[in-house]
Amino acid sequence: IFAILPFYSGDVEDGFRLGGLGRWYGRLMALIILIGSLTFGEDVLFASKEYRLVASAQGDTEEINRTIETLLCIISYTMVVLSSVQNASKHFRTLHDIAKIDEYLLANGFRETYSCRNLAILVTSAAAGVLAVAFYYIHYRSGIGSKRQIILLLIYFLQLLYSTLLALYLRTLMMNLAQRIGFLNQKLDTFNLQDCGHMENWRELSTLIEVLCKFRYITENINCVAGVSLLFYFGFSFYTVTNQSYLAFATLTAGSLSSKIEVADTIGLSCIWVLAETITMIVICSACDGLASEVNGTAQILARIYGKSKQFQNLIDKFLTKSIKQDLQFTAYGFFSIDNSTLFKLSSAVTTYLVILIQF
Repeated sequence: IFAILPFYSGDVEDGFRLGGLGRWYGRLMALIILIGSLTFGEDVLFASKEYRLVASAQGDTEEINRTIETLLCIISYTMVVLSSVQNASKHFRTLHDIAKIDEYLLANGFRETYSCRNLAILVTSAAAGVLAVAFYYIHYRSGIGSKRQIILLLIYFLQLLYSTLLALYLRTLMMNLAQRIGFLNQKLDTFNLQDCGHMENWRELSTLIEVLCKFRYITENINCVAGVSLLFYFGFSFYTVTNQSYLAFATLTAGSLSSKIEVADTIGLSCIWVLAETITMIVICSACDGLASEVNGTAQILARIYGKSKQFQNLIDKFLTKSIKQDLQFTAYGFFSIDNSTLFKLSSAVTTYLVILIQF
């Protein structure tokens, strides 16, 4: 509905297709979002004083920070939509390729399923909490006019909506892929315990390597398709976490400049926003790290099988040559890697910037 994925028809391989209606619906949604973003962005940029959330500013640069944060918010969800619509056929091809390989997996005993229902409730609740606190703060505590209240709340709603949908879609897709690759890795690992001289084993190993190569191609394709969306989302998240953390500290130390209620409200908005963005980033980073670990684990298993029989070596060489030279790593369009270490790097950077800002 929101154009993260294209509308497609059919639930079996032969009838599974992406129709023209699905493509045009995505383009229409992208056009609506783009026009709205340009309109909102112009108003936020040239009437920034009308969007002041706090009556008494905590510093001379607070208005600039809020304006930049709001513009990044608009750019973030806009680029997610545009990138998703642009890559609609690639998203569809990914799902189609997985469906084709599932026939082989089901025939070999794969029965695992993945559901992120509880995780979806957590991420959605955090996003809804941000929107609820922002509504209270904008509607009851700020001097923003009614028209611009609606615009600001709509901007926040769209950013939270698309970041949540993107995170849950990538989480579901990547964890399903990780389950499938993990299942194949387990079957591959059994070759270490078998007699490798039989022709049947050679054929089975050949088939497994071929399927794993296809999964690696699918995984690399996901990285390319989602790279732009992840770049702009993480860029917005990095800035928001830093800015909101600093605003919380500035509000807390304002003391005589703010009433107790205003201080509590400001800190509440900042803290819940930081929490929501952190949860969403954890969902994405852990999914990327889990899938990359499974894909890169294939090369280690094949390296152990390599010495078992000479007839396997030529077969394995082709896979290992690429895998050993280049481990799979998810990136934000090549600018930085996305894995569990990304969160540690973020916290380190935020801490450093906060110390500099506070001292300044």
